[in-house]
Amino acid sequence: MVFFAKNMRWLSFLARVAFICNLFFLLCVIILFTTDFIQIEFLETIVIILGWVFAFPVNFIVNATEIALVLSRKPSPTFNWLRIFNFVVFILQIILQFFVQHDTLHT
Repeated sequence: MVFFAKNMRWLSFLARVAFICNLFFLLCVIILFTTDFIQIEFLETIVIILGWVFAFPVNFIVNATEIALVLSRKPSPTFNWLRIFNFVVFILQIILQFFVQHDTLHT
């Protein structure tokens, strides 16, 4: 735990990576509910991989670390707006991935 308290630059970097992945996740939500939002298939594939595959694990690690810092009353190296945005998108990810059924074949 001493390593986490002294060297927190990795959390700041990972929070920024989570922010970018969360933006791609929001684009994935738009793609999910619309048709032909992105015309280039390669670009759509990159958005889906970063949004659905990478966003949840990275966001989970960032939010779990932030919660541990809040509970231990340690200062966080990230900005408040970044923490709030990542947490709100994390809640949205949990709702969409675990509680909403994505049946695109029978719409």
